[in-house]
Amino acid sequence: MRRYIVLLLITGIVWAQTDFDTLIMKNGTTYFGEYSKIEGEIVYFKPQYANSFQPISIKQIQTLKLKNGHFILGEEAKELHTKRIVRTCCVITVVIFFLLLYTSDGFSMSGYDLSGHETAW
Repeated sequence: MRRYIVLLLITGIVWAQTDFDTLIMKNGTTYFGEYSKIEGEIVYFKPQYANSFQPISIKQIQTLKLKNGHFILGEEAKELHTKRIVRTCCVITVVIFFLLLYTSDGFSMSGYDLSGHETAW
């Protein structure tokens, strides 16, 4: 019975850690806490047991991951940004391709009077 209680306590502690944003420094130190904002080259982060937000230089940060799984800083954030750019370029290319294909198929406005006046045929 004691094993189950210890197991439940450990599980509760592990699950409690997921309620925080994660800041990993370039020196390997990991902090759990709350991300506030980025102003210029400074990130404001409040570590788990601190009373106030601490200013940290972006140059010292390896990764900043929010509790919802989104990356704000780090290689993962750069990869996601690059993937979004590639995906957007692909969509734009496909749309332009189909527009060019559709307009080269003989679609024209030659049968319409574009002057704005109604005319009898």
